[in-house]
Amino acid sequence: MPNTMRVAQLVKPEVIEISEQPVPEPGPGQVLIRVRAVGVCGSDVSIWRGNFQAETRLPYVLGHEFAGEVAALGPDVQGLRVGQRAACRPDRPCGRCEWCRKGETNVCPHVHFAASHGVQGCLCDYYLVSAEQVLPMGDETGFAEASICEPTAIGLHIVENVVRPEGGEFYAILGAGPDGLTTLFAALQNGAARIFAGDLIPERLDAAARMGADATCNAAEEDFAEFIMRRTDGRGVDVAVEATGAVPAIQQVFEVTSIHGKGVVLGIAPTDMVEVNCTAARRKELTVTWARRTVGKYRRALDFIESGELPTDVLITHRFPLEQTQAAFECVRDRRDGVIKAVIEL
Repeated sequence: MPNTMRVAQLVKPEVIEISEQPVPEPGPGQVLIRVRAVGVCGSDVSIWRGNFQAETRLPYVLGHEFAGEVAALGPDVQGLRVGQRAACRPDRPCGRCEWCRKGETNVCPHVHFAASHGVQGCLCDYYLVSAEQVLPMGDETGFAEASICEPTAIGLHIVENVVRPEGGEFYAILGAGPDGLTTLFAALQNGAARIFAGDLIPERLDAAARMGADATCNAAEEDFAEFIMRRTDGRGVDVAVEATGAVPAIQQVFEVTSIHGKGVVLGIAPTDMVEVNCTAARRKELTVTWARRTVGKYRRALDFIESGELPTDVLITHRFPLEQTQAAFECVRDRRDGVIKAVIEL
């Protein structure tokens, strides 16, 4: 094992540089991962652009969607071996707070999460995790494909933990980026009757159709709410999932959802305060929930990836080497060349 490793560091807003740092050593209960693939998430891009959290200190390492190989084991680690291929959870909840004790680890206020609230991320050759974050996988699964385990788990969390459908529901997916598409996939796995997807980018609408959407709407050319109402005889959908963070999309959740429908807001809005249609929510007795990350769905997500049931080729559109991390972030920022998910391979 080398003594030093490459690290992609954010040195100032929208500038990433590659540097050399010592390879860390695993302590008790820790596993050193030789990182092979890192997905670029919209939250990474937001921090890269300068939307720093209070704990962010430069230089800072981004990245939290990753897969690789076990490089070394710390003392007392059982059930893993050096050389084992694995996807990794980005989160390590505290396990002690009232929410962790209830199994609601996705809202743990003390969680240790890669590239969040001052915790360094995984855009480097070697990265330390706790043993419980490691998800062993077979030799047939590619590292890039396994790296999208976390966004896949988010889609499953939204549908199976938050919506809890009975089957036969109509869905509206507002935003056909990675999280919107994995939510679409999860909805199909849970018996959705019809799914309508809206986005501004034609390539993402094509991806939604390939993933199984019944109809797609280019929201740059047509009002998505009107599109939905025409196709549901004015009723609206049972479930609306917002996956863009755009304020107009959040507001449309209240328009397109039917009486006694469910709305889920996943996207991170650019402002803390958003106006919503309280009258529509009251008259329709809507249930609208904000979703955060995922809980209990990582292994199920990886199983879908390993089985080939999740069409990862639709999601992963761009691949970059670590030396081109800056270009990868610019590509995602500009939504260039029809990018859906960019993955950095190490």
